[in-house]
Amino acid sequence: MEETILYHVEQQIAIITINRPDYRNAFGQTTYTEIQVAMKKASEDDSVRAIIITGAGNHFCAGGDVNYFNELLENNTPIREEDVLLTGSMIKSIIQNKKVVIAAINGVAAGAGLGLALACDFLIMGHSSRLLTAFINMAFPGDTGLLYLMERNLGTFATKRHVMLSEPIDSRLAKTYGLIKESVPDEEVYEAALTLAQQIAAGPIETYESQKRLFSSILYPDIDLFNQKEAKEMHMASKHSNHYNAVKTFFNKEN
Repeated sequence: MEETILYHVEQQIAIITINRPDYRNAFGQTTYTEIQVAMKKASEDDSVRAIIITGAGNHFCAGGDVNYFNELLENNTPIREEDVLLTGSMIKSIIQNKKVVIAAINGVAAGAGLGLALACDFLIMGHSSRLLTAFINMAFPGDTGLLYLMERNLGTFATKRHVMLSEPIDSRLAKTYGLIKESVPDEEVYEAALTLAQQIAAGPIETYESQKRLFSSILYPDIDLFNQKEAKEMHMASKHSNHYNAVKTFFNKEN
């Protein structure tokens, strides 16, 4: 199986890098599980005091791989609920992780990539980076708990604006919403994330762990139930002609 992430530890910081730059770091079939495994590894490693998630090359993560969606359609195979549940397990591995997790967002964070970013504790964003829900472009309702996470952070009507209309969130709007800690020049995203991670690493990580448990309890008490519901909705949407037409329209534009 393809390994789609890189993992290493430097200066007590675990660095998880989505490593599919030729696909704008869109998730491969194993990426959701690989990230979950890496998060568990970092959480259980006493030498790790903070975690950074980023993307190789020019983008953070473009979300689901449209090539995979097309392959499923060609084989007349709907998206399995079990696969969507994996996206929920991935974000839970971040939300419920003992360590503070920082998203270093270079380029685009779209669809499931945005869900991944919003599960993190802090977001650092490049000046030209964009956050994009994107699911509506594939006639999907959404996975990775994206609607749940966005509603908690933005409120109902702003979430509907960005989910239903797929209006992008640039770094200025992200700052206005309070989604990101800071916006920096594109070439400084990783260094800014590393500086923040070092600040966290120098602090009382046991206290951060306690705070994360409280935040998880307060903010995401129904995340498991929501993930089960979104899995059913994604499965049904993948069998609809709207999804078929959206994927074929995408490939016609690309070719």
